[in-house]
Amino acid sequence: MTDYYTILGLKKDASLPEIKSAFRKLAKIYHPDKNPNKENAKLLFENILVAYSTLSNSSKKRRYDDLYFTNSQSHSGNKTQSKKSTNKNWNVSAEELQQRQYYQNYYKTKQKAAHLKPPVKTYTDYKYILYATPLAVGLLLLIVSMFSPSPVTEKVDIKKANLALENVSKPLVNGDKPYAGFFSESKSFNSNFSLKINNSSIFDAVIVLFSIKKNEYIQHAYLQKGYLIEFIYLPKEGVYWKCIIGNKWNANKLLFNKKVIGCFDSIVQFQNWKTQPVLFTKDNSEVIEILDVINEKSNNKIYISNEFEFFEN
Repeated sequence: MTDYYTILGLKKDASLPEIKSAFRKLAKIYHPDKNPNKENAKLLFENILVAYSTLSNSSKKRRYDDLYFTNSQSHSGNKTQSKKSTNKNWNVSAEELQQRQYYQNYYKTKQKAAHLKPPVKTYTDYKYILYATPLAVGLLLLIVSMFSPSPVTEKVDIKKANLALENVSKPLVNGDKPYAGFFSESKSFNSNFSLKINNSSIFDAVIVLFSIKKNEYIQHAYLQKGYLIEFIYLPKEGVYWKCIIGNKWNANKLLFNKKVIGCFDSIVQFQNWKTQPVLFTKDNSEVIEILDVINEKSNNKIYISNEFEFFEN
């Protein structure tokens, strides 16, 4: 009778956790995928699987133990057995002897080495279920897709879609970025240069910064009335800024030929300070600007702008 305990390198009183642990260790060593050049690897692993499936199932193990120990007792009662011998004679095939040999050569060696290592967390059989479940789901989706009509491709304005996500209907607060879907990603530089803008007007505003050298977008932010905001890590060559000033932010309002969504219900003024940039020096790495509504009769009226200049570089 095949000795499943010996195949797994276990004692006859091995517990279920010990049986599972032994199987996992042997599977890592003798799985056919890890032994492609060994002719008997498949047969060897099949024997390990049979032993494990029997001993890990309580009803199968009980039947096996009844037959196994009955058979063992019959052999132990044989009068021809030497009294000096402490080992039982088991009737095993050449294949079973080979199983015992691999156990002596590999498993016991690894078992001794394991005592020298810190305990390793073991996994339960759920690990194999987790591997199989995605495969089953993937196969099901493949079958469904074969019998489903081809999807209709619809062109989507990515910038507009992003803007719709960015401009949810919630109140904006100081530092928010309402146009993150329209402008490219914010840029920062390896510098200590910063620009502070103090909103001394009675309205809220959106401030956008551009670099002087490349005329490219750097950062933007929502600036509430009576608040100050600081833009840091700016390019050493300097920046210029634009702004929208207004009241009551409307997340659904369209601007710039419907390419931009979100603005003030009441727009008071657009400003563009491109011709009067902010310059930094080593002695003046921090610049403070004051935001207010420009009087149309003042000398600063040249900085009054419009929505197209605001959204274009």
